[in-house]
Amino acid sequence: MEFKYHHTNFCTEDVPRLSNFYKTVFDLKQIQDEEHGFTSSDTVNRYEGQVEFLTDGQVEFHIAIKDHNTGFRQNMPINPMQRGHYCFRTDDIESFKKRLEELNIPYADYGKWALKGWYQVFFHDPDGNIIEVHQIGM
Repeated sequence: MEFKYHHTNFCTEDVPRLSNFYKTVFDLKQIQDEEHGFTSSDTVNRYEGQVEFLTDGQVEFHIAIKDHNTGFRQNMPINPMQRGHYCFRTDDIESFKKRLEELNIPYADYGKWALKGWYQVFFHDPDGNIIEVHQIGM
């Protein structure tokens, strides 16, 4: 099982304003590709919020609309769209879920809910920061 830091998600009430800030100050470029397309027919409970995907060429920054009710709508105990989160990508999400269970770390298994082919789980670190781990191509 491998991990790579993938993105930081910033939640805001004004996506264009915050996105423009990061693009202007840090010369970030907008990502518009197949991988960052929203849901396909096999992705359930689609995230319908506004989001822009930016990158410095290596790390991504997801600028998303703040949504205090995502967890309620998805019937999940963790809301990754309220205060944001950071994310690692793995090549084996099932083994990672087993690792969390062995370590008695509760997690919210969102499955494929937002981006096409991204299988996502969310959990808290000891200080309450939300972490996403996802696998693509699912």
